[in-house]
Amino acid sequence: MKNKINQPEVFIDLEKDNYVLTRLDDGKQIPASVVKFIEWNENGVGGSVHNEPAVGRSIIADPMIGGNYRWMTTVITEIISENEFKTKNSTYKLHKL
Repeated sequence: MKNKINQPEVFIDLEKDNYVLTRLDDGKQIPASVVKFIEWNENGVGGSVHNEPAVGRSIIADPMIGGNYRWMTTVITEIISENEFKTKNSTYKLHKL
């Protein structure tokens, strides 16, 4: 089934998903059990992983061993509020379930 912006509905597993990352520009929702913030070095290579957002870090949903992940944003350019962020390409809101 599709929602009104013509995207598949997102099903959230309340037993394992702790977060929902919503891209406010189009309403896309990414459920995740873990959300981290990855810091990039001057060469554009991912380095340190953090629990807190900061300008210059990307939001990464469900990071896994081996470099896989469910979703990763472009770098945060502005922190609007405690759970809302502007990135290079979009605006996101992070909801803790």
